[in-house]
Amino acid sequence: MQSYTWFFSLKDELDAEQFAKLKGDFDQFTSQWKTHGAPVDGLIQIRHKRFVIAQSNPADDRPSGCSIDSLRRGVEAILRQHQLKTFDNGYVFFVDADGEIQEVHFKELPQYIDGGRLDANTLVLDHSLSHSDDLEKWEVPLQSTWLKRYLK
Repeated sequence: MQSYTWFFSLKDELDAEQFAKLKGDFDQFTSQWKTHGAPVDGLIQIRHKRFVIAQSNPADDRPSGCSIDSLRRGVEAILRQHQLKTFDNGYVFFVDADGEIQEVHFKELPQYIDGGRLDANTLVLDHSLSHSDDLEKWEVPLQSTWLKRYLK
């Protein structure tokens, strides 16, 4: 069985206090997450102080549409409560030569590749994954993702 994964990308990196508060709020939310009145076993984690990753337990059935909607609304409400803004799904995140995470709108990828800021081996954070057993492949070279179509 596979669990399902959802990504939320923060515009700003969290400090230690924000991280702790969000972690507590997310833990509280997941303890009450339900589908048609039945609990959904899931977790929400924060990676790189910028990415909120929600997952369902693979032993459970796929969450229903209403539980997915409640997850999105719940995470977005918590982020708004903490005055945190997110990127839309059009952004791609990569690790630059200095080891820093950068973002680029996918429409700008050809210019970044032509300009040498990105290449086949650039480590990207692939938010197109939807199954948690693929989460191990979240940080991969650009050539191993759907973005490879932009390479010449």
